[in-house]
Amino acid sequence: MAFNVSSLPEYVNQHKVDLLSKSVYSAPTIKYLNIQTGIKHSATLNILDANPTLQANTCGWNADGDATFTQRVLEVGKYKVNMALCERDLVQKFMNVETLAKAGAEVLPYEEQITTKVVNAVKEQVESLIWNATKTTDPFDGLLTIAKAEGTKATVAEANADTFSKVLAVYEAIPVSILDKAVIFVGVDTFRSLVLDCAKRNAL
Repeated sequence: MAFNVSSLPEYVNQHKVDLLSKSVYSAPTIKYLNIQTGIKHSATLNILDANPTLQANTCGWNADGDATFTQRVLEVGKYKVNMALCERDLVQKFMNVETLAKAGAEVLPYEEQITTKVVNAVKEQVESLIWNATKTTDPFDGLLTIAKAEGTKATVAEANADTFSKVLAVYEAIPVSILDKAVIFVGVDTFRSLVLDCAKRNAL
């Protein structure tokens, strides 16, 4: 008599999915993006824009307005993390009492804490890549790199202005046609500066 486990997935693979989800999909900006899965190398994103013109209701027919198709290529950035963590390296250290070292029962001490730390570190790096990646050093361009390369954009002067004034200028530069859907993104350092500026203004 023997165990039949052929229909069960590998135990390690279950955790691989969980760690991938925590380290990649939990980066703060991810929740604002549409995730497109199944891309191995690259895929084309087809974009449609239309600007129909309302005309006076008179006799005759005059075509006016366009439906414009453009494309953007989505590229996969491939990364990996290789870390060798051997419980035997800890036997002679303070973690000795936490290390279970007997045949077939090796246990890495503080496994959950180590895993959490690694996941959080990867998450921070993914968040930075989403915004700051550039093809000169990375496999893909981040959002800031793409935005700076766009032909149509509003430029807001930064000289001699506090954070509150800069954010206000960005808000005023948003076209009315997209104002109801617009979101202003800033880093945590800029957000803190904005909060301090607002507090100072309300204190006056």
